[in-house]
Order: sequence, then C-alpha cells, then structure tokens
Amino acid sequence: MNIGWNWTGAKWWKFDFHSHTPESDDYGKGHNQAQFKQISHKDWLLNYMRQGIDCVAVTDHNSGAWIDPLKQALQELASENHADYRPLYLFPSVEITVQGNIHILAIFGPNKTTSDIDSLLGAVRYRATKGKSDGCSECSAVEVIDEIARSGGLAIPAHVDQTNGLFKVCTGNTLEQVLDNKCVFAMEVTNLAQAKPQLYINKNLNWAEVLGTDSHHPSGTDGQRYPGSHFTWVKMSEPSYDGLRLALIDGSLSLKRSDSFTSDPNTHGQLTIESIVVDDAKYLGRGESFSCQLNPWLNTIIGGRGTGKSTSLEFLRITLKRKGEIPKSLEKEFTKYSQTSSNRQDEGLLKDITKITVGFRKDGGRFRITWSNADDRHTIEEETAPGTWRTSEGDIAQRFPVRIYSQKQIFELAKHPHALLQVIDDAPAVNHRDWQLEWEELFSKYLSIRAQEREVQAGLQEESVIKGQLEDVKRKLEVFEKAGHADVLKTYQLRQNQSKTIDSWEKTWEGSAEKVRDISGSLLPPELDSQHFDVGNADDKELIDTAAGVRSTFEKLQSEMNSIAQRIDDAKSVWNQVRPDLEISKKITTANREYTDLLGQLSAAGAGDPSAYGVLVKQRQDLEEKFKGFNKKRETLSQHQKDAEVCLGKLREHRAKITKLREDFLKDTLAGNSYVQINVIPFGNKITVEEEFRNLIDRGNGGFDRDIGVVDGDEGLLATLTQNSSKNMEEKIVKLKKILIELYHDKPEAVAKAKDRRFVTHIQALPPEQIDRILCWYPEDSLNVTYSLKNSESFKPVEQGSPGQKTAALLAFILSYGNEPLVLDQPEDDLDNHLIYDLIVTQLREIKQKRQVLVVTHNANIVVNGDAENVVALDVRSGQTRIVTQGALQDLSVRKEICRIMEGGKTALTERYRRIMAGDIKG
Repeated sequence: MNIGWNWTGAKWWKFDFHSHTPESDDYGKGHNQAQFKQISHKDWLLNYMRQGIDCVAVTDHNSGAWIDPLKQALQELASENHADYRPLYLFPSVEITVQGNIHILAIFGPNKTTSDIDSLLGAVRYRATKGKSDGCSECSAVEVIDEIARSGGLAIPAHVDQTNGLFKVCTGNTLEQVLDNKCVFAMEVTNLAQAKPQLYINKNLNWAEVLGTDSHHPSGTDGQRYPGSHFTWVKMSEPSYDGLRLALIDGSLSLKRSDSFTSDPNTHGQLTIESIVVDDAKYLGRGESFSCQLNPWLNTIIGGRGTGKSTSLEFLRITLKRKGEIPKSLEKEFTKYSQTSSNRQDEGLLKDITKITVGFRKDGGRFRITWSNADDRHTIEEETAPGTWRTSEGDIAQRFPVRIYSQKQIFELAKHPHALLQVIDDAPAVNHRDWQLEWEELFSKYLSIRAQEREVQAGLQEESVIKGQLEDVKRKLEVFEKAGHADVLKTYQLRQNQSKTIDSWEKTWEGSAEKVRDISGSLLPPELDSQHFDVGNADDKELIDTAAGVRSTFEKLQSEMNSIAQRIDDAKSVWNQVRPDLEISKKITTANREYTDLLGQLSAAGAGDPSAYGVLVKQRQDLEEKFKGFNKKRETLSQHQKDAEVCLGKLREHRAKITKLREDFLKDTLAGNSYVQINVIPFGNKITVEEEFRNLIDRGNGGFDRDIGVVDGDEGLLATLTQNSSKNMEEKIVKLKKILIELYHDKPEAVAKAKDRRFVTHIQALPPEQIDRILCWYPEDSLNVTYSLKNSESFKPVEQGSPGQKTAALLAFILSYGNEPLVLDQPEDDLDNHLIYDLIVTQLREIKQKRQVLVVTHNANIVVNGDAENVVALDVRSGQTRIVTQGALQDLSVRKEICRIMEGGKTALTERYRRIMAGDIKG
C-alpha cells in the first residue's frame, strides 16, 4: 500500500488463501515440532503482519478451534499498539478432508466464528478427530461443496495439482460432477506449469487460480513454506466476503499470484488527482462541501441527467488553469461553468463566494490548488508534514499537468485534425515549449546579424567619397613638395607617422598596472564561515585547515600580483626616461624643428600659406586611416554574411527538428494501433498559410489577390506551394521565397511575371527586416488522420467518417499516450456498443495502471467492464448535487446505483459476474 493515502475504492490486498495453526496436528512438522506448536496466538499473527500480509484464511485441518482466540489476540495487539502491528483481516475457514481423501477449503467472511466452522463440519458429517486429516467427511465432494455454499462460504478445491488435490485424486464421474458444480469458480494451484485434466479443458472452464502458503511452519527453515512466502493479490475496496467472492468470479482481472507477479500492483502514476472539493457553487457545495475523493486508477462518475457530473469536471478545468484548451467554437457553450450566477434563472453555475480546491499528488508530494471566485485568485500549497501546509510558487498548468476532454472537444479535434498539433506538442517527447524557446533565440540572432550586416554596408557606401577626398589632398600636398623642399616635408610626414605610431603603441599598455591591482584586490576569497563547523570535530577541522591553506595560497598570489604591478610601473618609468634619448626620438625632434624652420622661410618669402601644409598632412593621415577601415568593414561584412547563412541553416534544421519529433512521437505512440493512424505533413497547414503569408508582407487586410493567390489555386505565389506535386514542400517554400527576394531587388524576370505593378512596388517598399522574417518563415505542419474499424484494414481519412467514427479515431489517439491524469466527459456519445467495448473499455483497462483516469459516463460497460476501481454516484437532493455512494464494484450500494441509474447496468453486471446471485444487483 502507498503510505499516506488510504484512497477511496478498490486496491490490491495480499491474501494468503491457505494457512495452518498449531490446531493442525502436523503444524511445525520436522525439526523442533514440539517447540513450534507452542507458538502463541499473537506471535502467529505477528508473523503475517511482519511480512505485510493483509488477509489470511485460517484453514486448519477439519477444525476452526483457533479462530476465536486469534480474533481476540488481534484485538489485543491493536489496543497494545505493538511495534509490529499492522491491520490484518482474518477470514474464518477450514480445510475439509472429503470422501476420497480430497481436500477442499471452505472460506467465510470475517464475521464468522469457530461455532460456524463447527456447524459446517457437522453438516458434512465429519466425525473424525478435529485438527487431523486422516479422517474424512461422510458426504461426497459435491455434497460438501453445496453445503459450503448453503452456509455462506466459498468452496475452493485445495492444491488441486498436488497430493490430496482434486486433479490428482478424482477421475471420471466424480471429477465431472465437481467440474459441473456452479458453486465452484476458484481453485488453489501450486504449480502453474502443471497441465490441467483434459476433462477440465474440454468443458472450457476458467476457474480462478489462487495461491496460498499452505504454511505449517512459522519460518522458512528446512525448506518449509512460511507466512508471506506465497500469496495472491486480491483487488477489493475493503477485505470482505462479498469483495473476495466477486474478485474470484472476476479471475485474472482481480487476482495476481505472487509466483507470477513480483512487483506491487498498488504502485500508480506519479501524477494523480486526490480530490475535488467545491464550496458554495450554485448547485454544488452549499450547506456542506461537495467532496469527491478519487482513486489513482480508473474513476467513473455516474448519475442521471442534470445531476452535475460534467460540472465537477469543468470546475476541475478552472482550478487547474485548462480553460484555454477549449476550442474557440465551444467557448460560448462552456461559459456557464465559469460564469457567476446573479439569479436562479441565468445559466451561471458559480456564486461570488465559490471556492474550488483540488488535491494533487506529485512525485511523492501532496499539494492542494485552490481557486477563489471572489478575487479570481489561484493559490498552491504543499503539505510539509501531516496537516501542515505552506504556500508554494509556480505555474499551475505546468506543475500539475492534466488532460481534460469533453466529447464535444474530441469531436472538434476530429473535424479539425490540425488542432491535434497542440496536444502532440505538449507531449514530453515533443516538448514544443523548449523547441520554441530555441527557435526564438535563433530567430532573434539571425535578425540581429542581418541588422549588423546592413549597418556595415551603409558604412561602405562612404568609400568612394573618402577615396576622392584623399586624391584631392594628395594633389595639394604635391604643390608644397615640388617647391624644392620635398625632402624636409617628406621627412616631416614620415616622422609624424612614426611619432603617432609610438604614441598609439604606448597607449595600449597604459593602465596595465592598475588592471593587475584591480584583479589582485578581488582575488582573495573570504574566510570560511565557521558557524556550521566544529573545530573540535576531526572532519570539520580537516576542512577548516584545508580552506585556510587555500586562502594562504591566494594571499601569496595576491602579493605576487602586486609585485607584478609594481614592476609594470617600473617598466613604464624606464620607458619614459629612455624614450627621449632614443635615436628615433631625436630624429623626430629634428624633423619637427626643420619643418618649423621651413614654414618660417615659406612665410617670409610669401611662397604660400605655410599653415595649410600641416592641415593637409593631418587630413591625409585621417583619410588614409579611414580608407584602411574599409578593408576591415569588408571583412566584417563577409563574416556577417557567413554568420547569417549559418544561422539561417540552423533555423532550417531546427524547423525540421519539430517535424521529426512529431513524427517519431506519433510512430511510437500509435505503433500497433488498429483504430487510428496519424502522419505529419511537413509545412502542410493549408488553413493558416494564407493568413500567415499576408501578415508577413503587410497585406493582412487583403488585396493583390492574383499575385498572392490561394493554396490549391491556379495562380499567385501561394499556388506554388501546391503545384508540381513531384517536389517536396520545402523546395516549394524555397521557390516562393526566391520569387519574393527577386521582386524586392527588382529582378526583371520576376517583375515581368507580376500581375500588378503595384504589388511589386509594395514588396520593394517593405523594410529590410521584413524580408529577413520572410526568409525565416515556414508554414505550420499539418496532420493526416485516418481510421479503421476493421482490425487495421482499409484506413480512411477521418473527415469521411461519421461522428462516431471520428470520435473513435481521436479517442484511440488520446488514450494511447501520456502519464498525466486523463479526464473524459462522456466519451461514449456517438459510439455504438462494440466500439465502446473494443476501444474505450479495452484501452482503459490497459492504461489505468500507468495513469489516473476519470470518466463521466452514462454507459454501464465503461464502468463495469472497464473495471472501475472507484464509482462515484451523483443525485440531486434539495436542489444540490450530492454523492449518493462511492466505492468499488464489490460494494453492494455501488452495484445497486449502477442498476438504478444506468441503462444496461444490470446486464453489464450480470455479464461480468455471471454467477452472482440476482438479489445482489436488483435496483
């Protein structure tokens, strides 16, 4: 059992169908038998409790003497709060030795006593010694079986494949009489590999095959069977005679033997809804809370029309923030569930003070999500200790996933299969959310690179202007240089360039010492916070000493870096002292002096404006520097262009990735599905492509119909997406984009094909970023959904199916994947009975062990043959929806409600429990 959740409805219980106490004379047989027979009643019980056994049939040889003392000891253990105590259900029973030396178990409900066993032994005329198996009843096997049934017990032939077993002892008429007895529907089988008698096979019998320990020993010494070594898992709501009887009639659906099922069947999905509680809604939770407790497997909500079955599910949708999943075409119909009622006549189902709380279990944690209509506020709380809750943060839809589908939603999905993409994309295997984040990152990066590329191109447009200015400056300088002073002027230009280069070099390492000091100042880590450590503890002291050693190392490094900074200062000081004395510095000084002298001479001789030469030299230097920059810009432009192509390629690959993820998910999910096939059509969403394309080129308001065209049309750009079926869709998209780019750049061939010159003008007027967006655009994928109702034969497009066939196909998909809770509202509508059984019932049985399912239904087959672990029956009392009863099918009150409420309920129950007494299911 899962600790901490005693859920409503059925669960699996460890049941030992065959056990012995010291009342059986062969108990403890073997070594130290006398000692073993002294075991106390309490220790006998504790042996089963320690092994986690839930139910024990006490089946001593022809005696029930230990039953009453065991019951008394069980009560005492409970009141004493013994350390090893756990609930244990005792089923008073007996192993009767029958004429022919056959052993038959008679198992009764927990309310029976030693006296009831004695009465049965008297009725079958067992007159030998009680506790021994060397005598036998005077009645035949068939008579004993009938008497067990009359006494209100279950007759189970013991160890049929072993000594004293029915199949080993009986043959001919005797065996046939037992096999024909309708009171037998279970047998104890010790070896599943043992072949059954041909007579059993010929009669097409399918008795439940249970397993017990047949334990005569408290421990496993000497190879003996012992408590907990062998058992059968039995599915019941609570251990009871009725629950056991129905489980045995069910057979493998409600029984799992420990020799063939080694795990715990009570394991359930990591995501489960524990409860739905509504306070003060219009028809739910007024006066007292409407509290629907759920089971981790299959839950069904039943009730007549207008009893609020769907309301509880739609309130679940509100609280778990799933309203956005309702198709737009159905939004109006679902308005009433989220609308506050102002009077009894309007449709609103909420009141101002309505509060809805959903209990949710996730990965071992327990949460509750509450929605209050007063302020339209959602809160999340997590249980930190039993009964203690604290506020928790996060996105409700992301943290507490659930799938909620009404029949109308499913039908809408069937009419518009592309809407299924959202369902597919939410699957963890596809994870469209993370894909979208990466797409947006690549998309933004591409737009940024292209913007930088255009910025560089704009700068390159200056190149011819700068080139002309440089030529003009050079011609003016030639006038001065031809005046006979060329050497002085040229030397001056050279020395100026040298001086400028030295100055630039010097600036590159200015401030280096301060940078090193800044790094040194931030290098030293703080001392270890010692408040969490004890220096007296050897482990803690080792850590503290090691941390101190690390800090000491950093102190040394800091000192070394400060020393390096000082050496940099020293180097700079040396440079400042040495530079003036360098020969090159002296030549620069000489050139400057000679140039100054020359300017004076030119000025004195009136040979021209001497200051103009210096200005021209400076202009030439600046222009030459700019001219060099154009080469760098060309390199940068080339790199941007390459980066843009790489990024565009990554976008293309990333777009292909989502299609592949969808394809792989559908392939894995629908492998072997005989009802539905779904294939991805890359870029095939014809419904949205025209709107997307028009928005891209800023013509969302219409116009240019002949040039833009329509999908599947005869002309226009969009027609290229469906023409020439030999090409794949990606090639057609590339072609469409190429035509647009050629129009944008005024390519004659493309312009000539345009139907309207104004369309060309419009495209050429688009901002450059819009063209970038076009290059990144891909139409959305579409889905091709086909269905078959004939075992994978003759698959047809779902659009051609009837409403029921469409619903069946989509249900087959919805039921095929996922681990989050699945909520279905009347999925059987529009389906005929064979589809309900073949599709819904079959798949519900399969998936409920992996995920929780909650179904609102009017169909008894879903409840009964779907083997609902929890049935919630609703009715209206005093104008309010109330839970009339809830529990498992083994509960008589639940079966009665099924027969009372559901058409075909009695038939479904009779079919499943074909040997059930008619009185049990009368409405």
